Amino acid sequence: MTRIRIVGVLIIALALAGASALQAQMKKQVDINSASEEEIVAVGIEKAAAKKIVEARPYRSKAELVSRQLLTRAQYDKVKDFLVAKQAPKAPSK
Repeated sequence: MTRIRIVGVLIIALALAGASALQAQMKKQVDINSASEEEIVAVGIEKAAAKKIVEARPYRSKAELVSRQLLTRAQYDKVKDFLVAKQAPKAPSK
């Protein structure tokens, strides 16, 4: 009976570890200036907000999601580590 419990605990621990690794892998950094709605949703932003984010591009910084009232401060704090606002390269001057 003790062996069954140990095996059960190990199975649960491995399942949780695998789920955490998968979740971390799914939540890679997403560029809010070029990502699709689906990529933005994958980091934990609701679909309606993701649509607004795509429509309101470009962004100079990810903090603009709050200043433009696209996300609340609480929503932003949950996902900010997974977001980046890359800038388009500047055209060379002549």
